[in-house]
Amino acid sequence: MPMTKREIAQFLAEPNVAVVAVTAPDGSPHAVPTWFEYRRGEAFFVTDATAFKYKCLQHDPRVTLCIDMRKPPNYKAVILKGRATMEEKKADAMLERMSVAYMGKRAGHEYAAQFKDQPVVVVRFKPERVISWDYSKDT
Repeated sequence: MPMTKREIAQFLAEPNVAVVAVTAPDGSPHAVPTWFEYRRGEAFFVTDATAFKYKCLQHDPRVTLCIDMRKPPNYKAVILKGRATMEEKKADAMLERMSVAYMGKRAGHEYAAQFKDQPVVVVRFKPERVISWDYSKDT
């Protein structure tokens, strides 16, 4: 059963690891896990300028994020599809928020500190299509 907009927003606010899927320059699919942040209707993730996913997005900006929960019987997922924009910049506040969300306060602060003042590539997109399901609603 599809999720409501409110349920989608609540689910995307949780620190679930997403799989980002892009198209490689040779046309093959490339999918990797990543941390992400969803704010004000836009998805964000951070990568390095040397990462293959960045090179793929430079070639073809189409991107899909798949965020799912695999805890039976509460399987649920949200799939976000869109076209990415990228900006190389310092993103200390974003890295700090993501690190704390995914790793906890202490470990997150320590992890984020190692990237302080280093430029990263911030990838963002407003989903053009959202697909969702929540099988816990079927019971």
